[in-house]
Amino acid sequence: MAKTLNEGTYQSTVIVLTIRAVLKNLPLGPLSFISTSERQSIASADRRGTGRRPDIMFIIKYLDVFFELMYIECSRLLCTEQKKVDDDIKLWRECNDGMYYTRKTLNSDKDQFGIIGVQIAGDTLHLNVLIRDKTNVHRYYHIQSAKIPVQFSDEDDVIKFVETLLFLRNILITNISLLCHGTITSSQRLKEGSTTVTTPRDDYP
Repeated sequence: MAKTLNEGTYQSTVIVLTIRAVLKNLPLGPLSFISTSERQSIASADRRGTGRRPDIMFIIKYLDVFFELMYIECSRLLCTEQKKVDDDIKLWRECNDGMYYTRKTLNSDKDQFGIIGVQIAGDTLHLNVLIRDKTNVHRYYHIQSAKIPVQFSDEDDVIKFVETLLFLRNILITNISLLCHGTITSSQRLKEGSTTVTTPRDDYP
């Protein structure tokens, strides 16, 4: 199965359906959607001129602005170490772009509002969130990793996978609430700088 399932099929038949299940019954309305066609990131294009193309994004429209609240990078079921590292770096950059873009419009609560980054590396899901602290430092936290039960799995693996998805869902609900209660920024706020600090995962050498 792992040898025959390419990245696109794995993404559409397993990952996208999982994300849709996570978002099911959330009171998001018609102005939110999942982008699954490597659409150019508005946040990245705004910041850099040429936008990155995440594999999957969760986008919500608020105040006539499309906010990208979650980015997902997905590999094939068989994932090389280089692909894992490359996607991790790309995801970190996408989350940084998303935070900069959000704060151009809204002064969301520091130390609370975050941009979600999900990396699918083979049969493992890595959940991360990027938050800007009160000193304007971007902090990229690794929340949890879980095996994706693409075939018969141990009970503990399934429980941890579901637990990780519930973390994702709750973080997203919180972020949407914080976004909608943020104050509109002035143009001067757009120029504030920041630094990024990351927390390491335990699966890197």
